[in-house]
Amino acid sequence: MAALPFWRRAANFFFEALKWVLRTFTRAITVLTAFVLLASAFSDLISPTVWILAAYLGLAFPIILILAVIWTVLMMVTRRWRPAVLMLLAITCCYTRLWRYMPLHAFDPSPVTSIKVNDSVSQAIEVDTFRVLTFNTRATGDAHVRDIKEHIPLMDLVRQSDADVVCLQEYHYSLTTGYTEQKLRDMVKDVYPYYHHLLNSGRKDMGITIFSKWPIRKKEKIDKAAKNYCWATYYELDVRGRCIGLVNCHLHSNTISKADRKLYRQQIEHFEKDSLMRMEDGLRHIGPAFRRRATQTGIINRFLADRKDAGNMPMIICGDMNDTPTSYTYRSMRGTMSDSWTEAGFGPGISFRDAPFWFRIDHVFHSSHFRTLDARVMREIEYSDHYPVMVTLQLLPDNN
Repeated sequence: MAALPFWRRAANFFFEALKWVLRTFTRAITVLTAFVLLASAFSDLISPTVWILAAYLGLAFPIILILAVIWTVLMMVTRRWRPAVLMLLAITCCYTRLWRYMPLHAFDPSPVTSIKVNDSVSQAIEVDTFRVLTFNTRATGDAHVRDIKEHIPLMDLVRQSDADVVCLQEYHYSLTTGYTEQKLRDMVKDVYPYYHHLLNSGRKDMGITIFSKWPIRKKEKIDKAAKNYCWATYYELDVRGRCIGLVNCHLHSNTISKADRKLYRQQIEHFEKDSLMRMEDGLRHIGPAFRRRATQTGIINRFLADRKDAGNMPMIICGDMNDTPTSYTYRSMRGTMSDSWTEAGFGPGISFRDAPFWFRIDHVFHSSHFRTLDARVMREIEYSDHYPVMVTLQLLPDNN
């Protein structure tokens, strides 16, 4: 057989080299995508005080996951089975984080109706429910901006919620006329006779608040050294003779200004190089917030650990934690407790609604003394940049 012409040999060499480059590129992108996906999913294991990039990776988890799924589908369509299998394995490894981020409970969990007395005998119990509403009100629904004096939508929500305890953050009232603290309290006092409000340091009109149907045995500011911001309070409630511990918190905000949010929205609609650079500068500002929240969760955990009775009593931690389910703050705050949304919610449960930052950052955690029966985000309430989160818990007997 005559030797191939030079141009045929050159063409064969070129196409073989091109195939090698494409194959190498595909493998490199696959390995990189799988690595970034796993690093994002498990970024909550690393404190932002140790490695700040982990916090940003956790924040970007849903975007990275979507890109990983698209790449996996592309590999399958082009019959590149090895990269596709590697990506499927990486996505499978993220299953627990994905379920934490977006559970898909088709039906509400059933209440516990009996408990085991011993190995062979069960005892029927009554279903004892306890409802919690948590809501960052953005200054009582911006009542001061809209000059609301008579009709306060927030107080209608509180009154009609039928929650056992309502935990509010950024609760604001007027110091002079209109919606004064006493007037707001009087609006719901017949339904919620027990009330406590703790002011932010340096403020005389805003802080975190609870309204309770049950007597408040104890109330205590958790971080007594905080000079500029009151961000967590601890309560003990007397619920039908049983003591329930409750932490209402508002962890450090990401401090993204209105101008930055407007810039991000514009960047999504119209790509501009200079605005992208400014957007990157804005994202760098939230780095200190990641670290601050990590410190705050440590303070809360130490506070609870120092209370010898806290480990034995039913405990709830709720509020605006300003971090997603794939964050160090979430994992550290949750600890051995259960996340009500993961137990009974459906979908991502977005609670912060200011576009383009759609995240679930308002959480309700509970100890094993409870079982979540229902969890929902009240998307019909739109007078804050957050949605209220309502959770119905079953309080289990002491011997469960």
